Amino acid sequence: MVRTTTILILFLLIQVVFVSQAEADFFNSDGVNIHYTDSKGSGSAVVLLHGFTMDSGMWYATDIAQQFEQEYRVIAIDLRGHGKSDKPESASDYGPKIGLDVINLLDNLNIEKAHMIGFSMGAFVVGRLLVTHPDRIHSAALGSGSFPTANNKETEFRESVISDMESHGDITLAKIAKGWEYDSVTEDQISAITVPIQAVYGSLEDSALTSLHKKLLEMPENSRPIVIIDGADHDSEKAAVLHPRFIEAAKRLIQSVGE
Repeated sequence: MVRTTTILILFLLIQVVFVSQAEADFFNSDGVNIHYTDSKGSGSAVVLLHGFTMDSGMWYATDIAQQFEQEYRVIAIDLRGHGKSDKPESASDYGPKIGLDVINLLDNLNIEKAHMIGFSMGAFVVGRLLVTHPDRIHSAALGSGSFPTANNKETEFRESVISDMESHGDITLAKIAKGWEYDSVTEDQISAITVPIQAVYGSLEDSALTSLHKKLLEMPENSRPIVIIDGADHDSEKAAVLHPRFIEAAKRLIQSVGE
């Protein structure tokens, strides 16, 4: 979960050409206006959660959303603090509340359960929802992300991101990172997860923190072996989330659940 600058530049350059039938709209989530798109397809609902510094456009500009729209009802959300969604001023307005927006969106659209696909920060949002709202999730595909936990490595990473965002004048993003302090789950909670999970990482995502996240992904009973994409990284044009194997793995998971 890093400053995804390269992918951000990539999708900003090409998002003007994407073709999709998705309709954009807003809804009010406990006083915060949240922007989302909905393809309104007839298949099972698939919710896409973007990475830190990005927005829902990443899924369309990279053609990922369109590939799911062929079979499923695809919903992509601008997580609070990102894109066209509201940007609250307090760090306490982020953390777990980001995930609650997702649940409130499902309620707003009268969707009982959905398949969820998250990239980087979006994967961590899904990771927490697997603990707090497992009854709303059919399956979870996690790209380059895991579960938010409280430990020294996470604290060091959070502080470095806050410093980086503040140095770039990204005050809202710094507050989002500060909110991560309130957004953690325990190993016991992770072990108790029963929702089917498929994680995907690039072979070049090999930091000490990433190694910790991968170990956490081995704990849930229904977590499948992590798909490692050789030569892929986190946030360049070679990012694991951009590789066809990421889409293939997510689709296999959804199809295996059969919802």
